[in-house]
Amino acid sequence: MPHKKYTMKNVPQGKKKRELFQILFLGFISFSLIFYFYYISDTLTVPTNLPKVYITCNSDISKNRYRECVIEVEYDSTLADVRLRGNAKTRYDKKEYRVRLYQPKSFVGMRRDDDWQLFAMYDDFTYMRTKLAFDVWRSLEPSNPTAILPDSEYVNLYLNNEYKGLYLLAEKNDRRLFGLDHPRNNTDSSLIFQAEPFTLLREYDKDVWQQDLPDPENVNIIDEILTNLIYFINNTSNEDFFNPVSGIYSIFYKQNLIDFFIFNLFILHGDFWHHNYFIVRNTNPSKFFMIPWDFDISFGQAAEHIYSANENPESEIRRVNELFRRLLDYEEFRADCKNRWINLRNNLWTNGFFEDLILDNYEEIKDSLPLDWNMWYSKIDDKNYIKILIEWIPERLEYCDSYFSQF
Repeated sequence: MPHKKYTMKNVPQGKKKRELFQILFLGFISFSLIFYFYYISDTLTVPTNLPKVYITCNSDISKNRYRECVIEVEYDSTLADVRLRGNAKTRYDKKEYRVRLYQPKSFVGMRRDDDWQLFAMYDDFTYMRTKLAFDVWRSLEPSNPTAILPDSEYVNLYLNNEYKGLYLLAEKNDRRLFGLDHPRNNTDSSLIFQAEPFTLLREYDKDVWQQDLPDPENVNIIDEILTNLIYFINNTSNEDFFNPVSGIYSIFYKQNLIDFFIFNLFILHGDFWHHNYFIVRNTNPSKFFMIPWDFDISFGQAAEHIYSANENPESEIRRVNELFRRLLDYEEFRADCKNRWINLRNNLWTNGFFEDLILDNYEEIKDSLPLDWNMWYSKIDDKNYIKILIEWIPERLEYCDSYFSQF
């Protein structure tokens, strides 16, 4: 991946500071990894700084059926059911899990709930990209109440007393997380719809959508609601589509659409825009909002694949998402995105904000990484991927500064 070259005397002070941080941080990481891999890699033990999660299950854990188990988190045990989570991920050596408690509990400082997820991060050799995505989207919540994603914490997972590696314990995308009313058995209900491959939002195909709320066994509302929504997106004039009273911003929260575009463009969210998101709404007449999901391809990486920080996905977004194609053709929407980006860069998404996020995450997991890499990736030189991530983010910020300045 090409990188810009500078001489320090010609670099502005802000850039000097960023490059100094990268030099010191990368040097620290390189020293730590060399020390681990060449001096103590043969005697690695499970680090003790992270919370321990024990799952004890007497049956084979599968995707399609929950199995009774006991889960213990930091000496607090409870009865639960467990199954594998994901589709393609069930074929990986390092499995992901969904745990459904018999009684709600709060784990490691997160909210009280009965539904939990354990992300294996198998496609993420940095072990940081999913948590980064969660935390960056959640950072928008003070100015955008719809910027909701699960809280999450790194843990060490044991299955039947066998160490399975570094995991991310996270809340579930559900009614409690989104603060929704109890569902009704009609189309006025609070709702959660999930887009699965492959929808362009040009016609409604019930086979690529999943109704998570209300329970589809009680009532089906997704067909009627999405048929009407997609018809509106495709069959209204520009005058009606952008009407300030009855147009798209009367259906979706405007700030949500702006932030959804900015966030996903910035993280270079691949394998996206035509699926891997949720459409959520509280009880009618509340508006819809969109929630991004599945960050296996993000922040310039997908397993061993690396993507340039200077990629512009706008043409692809236009091709595969009719809602955002229409929005991007609207000068006011582009101006709003530009102003929002400038505000975020000045007040929240600074280079220092991202440096702190990466450093905090790395400090938590640095002792676990060598052991996990040895367990799961013996043929891959994983230690380069953290370095690439650290270099990629400021390059992407710089690219997006230029991109939005021309909006």
